[in-house]
Amino acid sequence: MYLTYADYQNMGGTLDETTFNTFEYEAETIVNWYTFNRLKDETEYPEELARCMFRLIYLAKLEADALLLGKQVTVTRDAEGEVINTAETSANIKSQSNDGVSVSYNSVDASDIFGALSKNSKDNPLMNTVFRYLQGVRNSKGYRLTYRGLYPDE
Repeated sequence: MYLTYADYQNMGGTLDETTFNTFEYEAETIVNWYTFNRLKDETEYPEELARCMFRLIYLAKLEADALLLGKQVTVTRDAEGEVINTAETSANIKSQSNDGVSVSYNSVDASDIFGALSKNSKDNPLMNTVFRYLQGVRNSKGYRLTYRGLYPDE
């Protein structure tokens, strides 16, 4: 774990611990991808990594929230009010009106909002975050974390 929950809270994080753990893992995977796993065997981590992880967790949460836009969640309950089933469907209805009853759903397309996250381009906020915070930072072997080549013993 590159960022502990206590450190996350000290940096001003507001997620609960369970949600934090989910997004911390996501952020750790992103860091490992862009640093070619050069931090996996480390026992001490630089301050820049903690700041990078904090930002990546924020971006991962933002992505998850964006993906929920345009979704409709239907909850089915039994006679006692217990949840039997939940179903998530696309809420493509933009507007509907019938005898005074009006229905409209969010028509925001999450791919428009966060499509750049999956692209490997200069507009990718995940890649930009990793390179912004970890550019020039070295691990205990002296390897630059964002160096795109291979070191002799890698």
